[in-house]
Amino acid sequence: MKSYTKESIDELVESIINYQVKENQFTNSPVTFRDITQIKEIFKERLINIYHARIEYPKED
Repeated sequence: MKSYTKESIDELVESIINYQVKENQFTNSPVTFRDITQIKEIFKERLINIYHARIEYPKED
């Protein structure tokens, strides 16, 4: 299983959404840059929660 860090998740979300902004994919939507910033933070929080480090418990014999 691939390990994700807070930094790698931040970079991923930033690169995807920044690419979409650069490509004018939000031009015809009522989304503001403030909205986009909030959306980025929500995505980051959710992904960090999904991919947080799991505690490895000892196997029972």
